[in-house]
Amino acid sequence: MICVLACLIVVGSLIGLIAQDALAARRETRIRLQMHQTQRLLDAGILRAAMQSKRNRDYGGETWQPRLSFAGRDAAATVTISIDDDQTTVTAKLGTAPHITSQSYVYSSSEVQ
Repeated sequence: MICVLACLIVVGSLIGLIAQDALAARRETRIRLQMHQTQRLLDAGILRAAMQSKRNRDYGGETWQPRLSFAGRDAAATVTISIDDDQTTVTAKLGTAPHITSQSYVYSSSEVQ
């Protein structure tokens, strides 16, 4: 009887550890996906900044909030474009607190052809 209880405790502990590892892996995968989506959003922001700068010499930047869905839900997304002299800064943010990912890119306007 004691042997059976000991085996049940060991099996229960193993199942708990496996479930904990699975949840951690799922969380990590979700964060990696969100980082990848943030990078794509940043790429779109860089392209938007370059196109707007070409169309309008007086373009000074903007805050762009595209409608996105992430993991089957609406996602808060913001791209901030600021242009100071010859330097363009693009920052993309995706997600809601506490799971916000942010990436930025700075380039010289002379790099855009």
